[in-house]
Amino acid sequence: GYMLDVKPSWLVKVEEKCEREPDKLHIIFFDELTNALPSIQGMAFNIILDGEVNGKWKLPPNARIVAAGNDLNDSLAANQMAEPLFNRFAHVYIHTTVDSWLKWASAPKENYERLDYKKQEEPRQKIHPAIYAFIAYKGDEVLRTPYNRENPQPHADPRRWKMASDMLYASNNPNTIRAIVGEDLTRDFISFCMMPTITIQDVIKGNYTEQDLEMDLGRQLATVSGLVRVDDKNMPKVREFVKKLGAEMCKKFEVQWAGGDEERLEQIQELRLKEQEEAEKRSAKGHSGE
Repeated sequence: GYMLDVKPSWLVKVEEKCEREPDKLHIIFFDELTNALPSIQGMAFNIILDGEVNGKWKLPPNARIVAAGNDLNDSLAANQMAEPLFNRFAHVYIHTTVDSWLKWASAPKENYERLDYKKQEEPRQKIHPAIYAFIAYKGDEVLRTPYNRENPQPHADPRRWKMASDMLYASNNPNTIRAIVGEDLTRDFISFCMMPTITIQDVIKGNYTEQDLEMDLGRQLATVSGLVRVDDKNMPKVREFVKKLGAEMCKKFEVQWAGGDEERLEQIQELRLKEQEEAEKRSAKGHSGE
């Protein structure tokens, strides 16, 4: 009269492995995913999107999902991937050359790098500051780019930008996001990141001039995206600098730096109240002088 859920044996093995080596990343590999019929591919949605099996068991936090498959042009057995499933992956297209194949063939079988896993503890912005600034600068033209159903390639949409943000946080290398948003957008993003900016250390040491503050919108946003990484101790000084770029930039800095963290929001609120009190004192002093 009732259904008994039995945990899949592969999931039991994954959990045991992840528990034995909590400081390592462990891969769940979906091989030949495109060979599965669309109806079968759909069964993988929940595992890939939510990290959840049978709507009941969550994957360990140090488990990651990787899939492999062939393009329609490369295999008669391959099926079209549904767009929702396609969008849940970063896509790396492997083009084999003689040199790369020989390099792989000569490598010892055991010569694989083990990926470390560290639980994220410190607060961080939901979207990486550099990506936030890039989209704020470029707008709709980069937030979404067309999806080619005939020849699926990495493209941009809000979900994929979130994935790109996570990738950038993990790698600190902007080249890695080309697997998610594609070659052209990645090139534009890297050019944006290479704009000359004033760094946190420049602000702390006062290593800038009034002429350096004359920036266009792109450089202002790129500068702020770097400054939001400042620690709690030096935040007030950096915030004072950002105020010189205008109220709108200061607001963007505060939103990104706080990232929804309650303690940081309180710190900003205290600074605002202090500024308001000082402004009221100056105003009262001016009136009494009159």
